[in-house]
Amino acid sequence: MKQGNRKKIPKKVILTAAVLAAAVVLLLLFAGIFYIKEVTVVGNEHYSNEEIADFVIGEGYRRNTIYLYLRYKYQKHPEIPFVDDFEVSMDSLDSITIRVYEKNIVGYVRYLGKNVYFDKDGIVVESSDEEIQGVPLISGLYFDQLAMYQSLNVEEPGIFDTILEITQLLTKYSLDPDELHLGNLDDMYLQIRDVRVTLGSGDHMEEKIARIKQLEPDLMDKSGTLDMKNYTDESAHISLESNR
Repeated sequence: MKQGNRKKIPKKVILTAAVLAAAVVLLLLFAGIFYIKEVTVVGNEHYSNEEIADFVIGEGYRRNTIYLYLRYKYQKHPEIPFVDDFEVSMDSLDSITIRVYEKNIVGYVRYLGKNVYFDKDGIVVESSDEEIQGVPLISGLYFDQLAMYQSLNVEEPGIFDTILEITQLLTKYSLDPDELHLGNLDDMYLQIRDVRVTLGSGDHMEEKIARIKQLEPDLMDKSGTLDMKNYTDESAHISLESNR
């Protein structure tokens, strides 16, 4: 049985249609209808919304929603200090959402004139001249090598559990010391302006941090050493040995 004759569409017509379709797509891409007018940023703490938008979007043709979405979906993302990664999604023809995944930073050490930031496992995640508000300087750590994305080679790797515990408590009680010293686990201290607060060992650490937060306003114009080595909830007296 013979099939009905079907007319073949000339290749020239197919090619012309494809070119026209591509031209229409390009026209739409660069038309004002796809120009980014609204940007939502979530997950950012270190950078402001405007700073993240500047990093990710920029100017010119990059302010096109479709271009930006496709670019960050299929191409390598640029590195942003203190940011692990980000995602761009289209909410509408002229609006996008940038979801930021910041690096998990618990403290920093000073090394060769730089502030070297590390995460809860002691992995170095950033080296910068910048000091991040709320991230304490950790002193008293001794290591014989330092490399990006590798763990600080300290004698006691378990020290990072202690750092994590204390920094989480500092965040919980909104306490921002200038320095956390961990020379050894029996003689830890916080430096709050001109007052050194000795913590002793890790015992009753939450009670100590909570009490320090209560005392913080009174420490601002003081200088000396506040002894909290043996402090508990039942302690009636805390001594401040003045340097003046």
